[in-house]
Amino acid sequence: MLLKSRLSHLISGTAFALGITFASPISSTEAATLAKTNPITININGDTFQPESAPFINNGTVYLPLRDIGELLGTVVFWESSNKSVTMTYPKLTVQLTYGSMNAKINEKTVNLTAPLKNVNSRIYIPFRFLSESTGATVDWNNASKTVSITQKSDIFVKAIGVNSTTWLNRKTGEFYLAHPFEQSPTLVGKINADFKGSLSFSVEYTDRNNFIITILDNFGEPHVGYDAYNFLIHNNKIIDQKKASYFQRYEPNNTNYQFLNPKTNLYDTHSLLTDGKLVSIYNNEGEKVKEYNLPALTGKDESFAVLGSSIDYLIVRPNKTGLLTLIDLKNNSVVELHEKLLSGKDLEYAKTNDIPYRGDELRFFGASMDENELYFYYNSPFDGKDEIKKLTYHRVSK
Repeated sequence: MLLKSRLSHLISGTAFALGITFASPISSTEAATLAKTNPITININGDTFQPESAPFINNGTVYLPLRDIGELLGTVVFWESSNKSVTMTYPKLTVQLTYGSMNAKINEKTVNLTAPLKNVNSRIYIPFRFLSESTGATVDWNNASKTVSITQKSDIFVKAIGVNSTTWLNRKTGEFYLAHPFEQSPTLVGKINADFKGSLSFSVEYTDRNNFIITILDNFGEPHVGYDAYNFLIHNNKIIDQKKASYFQRYEPNNTNYQFLNPKTNLYDTHSLLTDGKLVSIYNNEGEKVKEYNLPALTGKDESFAVLGSSIDYLIVRPNKTGLLTLIDLKNNSVVELHEKLLSGKDLEYAKTNDIPYRGDELRFFGASMDENELYFYYNSPFDGKDEIKKLTYHRVSK
């Protein structure tokens, strides 16, 4: 799945659920009164930040909801109900707080809080200055205008959330951090060799218990017609290989893995894929490269390819310039342009001649039968006024 990241100097948000009850909380009415009496403005790097719940001043301390602090600072927030503690994680930073305690831990170092945590309607509020300064930010308070101004350090990370995982990318240095499960402290898994030019989006694929395929898509140019897909394999929390594939006008996410029945164990194994658009590298579940396929050599077309389907027996690829979906049979290296087998009449002619907005057909691969002899495709004909999506089947082995 593509995970969009906010690429301004406001850091992307975090998911945080909190449903807890504490003794002697501040009432929501009292908090609302405090917020209304002394409304607070928060600026970060010159931009105004509007939290979901209003901050307030209590006994001279500015308080902000913990969830909003997480969203502001790009952290992951995890509540442990057994000991009423909160852990906030970020690259190179772990902050631990316990409700009712005047102490906190920053990277395992105990520090004193100048004010206690507050509970408002089952939402925890944190002294804003403490958490901001614990991350290395500069915090200034203007009492006359009731404004908190935060200046963050330059090495801000872009964050993306996957299934039970969180990733952080330092766009400037290429440092990449991974937390899996998501509440764990981030681990530096390596650096990405990249020259980012535009807006970024993330895809996080957990292929098996030890392997992740991460894709960072850089969409650039005017009007955003350039695509650089940086894909890399993480094995046991370490980047072991990375590729960059470049595309023009047409981008389709590359297939990242497939499963196959291992005849030695009679169990299903997973292979992971990386591509630079020309070479496809295959890795086993130990992170070892076991095969490599040269797509220009196999297809006879010297251009960049998207890998849209894969198995131990075949690859389904689309050349970026000519755009015709192609099946490569890996058993005999035969090549079939699928529009010739699946389309007819006006649809076939359209696939061969159309070049708006790019050349090629509109076939979409979506799966195979258990024995992988039948390959299934979607097709939306430009001549069908009902906008009907058709299901088409290609038989790899003739009946």
